[in-house]
Amino acid sequence: MPALRTLALVILAALVVSIFIMSYQFLQALNRERRARDAALELNNGVQAVIASGNPKPVEITVPAGYKLKFENHRVSIDGFVVPENGYQLPVTGPELDEGFHHLTITLENNSVVVSE
Repeated sequence: MPALRTLALVILAALVVSIFIMSYQFLQALNRERRARDAALELNNGVQAVIASGNPKPVEITVPAGYKLKFENHRVSIDGFVVPENGYQLPVTGPELDEGFHHLTITLENNSVVVSE
């Protein structure tokens, strides 16, 4: 009987540890997704400010691991999340940004918004 009880406790402990690990990984993925959206929104705010004022604007963003931020169809895109939904009035160009910290400068040149590192 004690052996069966010990085996049951070991199985229960393994189950609890597996649930904890899966929950932790899920929460980490949600956190990375939130940070990716925050980076896109921060860049969007900078682009909107430059379009409105015409003045250059520095922006610092961090792209989380596993994500790439790019500019396509007059929008900022990061893993399927795009801002703004309808696009900007002007074309936006810039480099594809891999994971990590990026210090960017947003300028208005020849009726186009240019994002550079």
